Amino acid sequence: MRLTSILCVAAVLLLAGTVRAGVSVRVTVHGTVASNQVNPPPMGSVQNGEAAVMTFLLDSDVFENHAVFPTRGYQINQKSFQLQFDSADVGLQVPFPVGQKPYFVLRDNDPAVDGFLVTNNLANPFGVPLNSAGIFGQFIDNFYVTYGGAELSSLDLLGALGTYDFAGLTVFNWTIDDGPFNAMIIDFDFMVIELENEPWLDLGCALAGINGDPLLDATGPLLPGSLNSFDLSNAAPGAPLGIFAGLASAPVPFKGGTLKPFPFFAPIILATDPLGELSLPFILPPITPSGLELYVQHVIQDPAAVNGFALSNAVKGTVP
Repeated sequence: MRLTSILCVAAVLLLAGTVRAGVSVRVTVHGTVASNQVNPPPMGSVQNGEAAVMTFLLDSDVFENHAVFPTRGYQINQKSFQLQFDSADVGLQVPFPVGQKPYFVLRDNDPAVDGFLVTNNLANPFGVPLNSAGIFGQFIDNFYVTYGGAELSSLDLLGALGTYDFAGLTVFNWTIDDGPFNAMIIDFDFMVIELENEPWLDLGCALAGINGDPLLDATGPLLPGSLNSFDLSNAAPGAPLGIFAGLASAPVPFKGGTLKPFPFFAPIILATDPLGELSLPFILPPITPSGLELYVQHVIQDPAAVNGFALSNAVKGTVP
């Protein structure tokens, strides 16, 4: 049975009807201060050349679509927002202005470009007020980047996970504004949109074979409908193997080592390539509920191993 089928059946039988909550996503923008004319603390101490890091959290289910333009604003968790420099740290204005919300806005084919904005508006780069005042009121953190129209495929935040740098970049702006003036100018370096919590955990318990410990690496966001992969290396070349997967871990002795997935489904039987590697991409079923745990470990036939079988490390995945 295919791994995707196993997960789908298990999810249906064990956790059918579970309602999925929104997924927490972290956005981190990196830059370098190019010019600073801010005088009051804390940003008045920031020197040219200092690193600038803006980070905040979003909920994938908390958003508003613009009524006309192809834009969607995900509401920023105000307490999570931080603008950090080497010598200063500032958050959003507290309390936030009545009637306003801070958004991280996605643009998809708007009309022929894609991009991202940090703003209090669903379509325009107006920025967000910081908890520090200048001459003309609160300083405004105004960040936006524009890419070619093929950068995004939708307004889905979870579909936009990844790293964005200068590849395909057409326009960027990152300024700290005091009224009509750019009090600070920050050069954009790159931005990372990622899940707040890493879904994969290495549990160890490898048993060495001809090439030492076989290494199992699990990658992907482990979100319902997402593409993920199990990648095995350092195993015996051209060797039969069994992929053991389960939804719980009550470790048991196995072939001279320890098997973490237990109880487990019927093993999937495959083989390594001439380099002792195997890559197994899989799509997590769309119905998979949040919180589901998956344990996976490979058992490889290997004459150099204890009892003729080597074990990879086990990995644990938790659906966000």
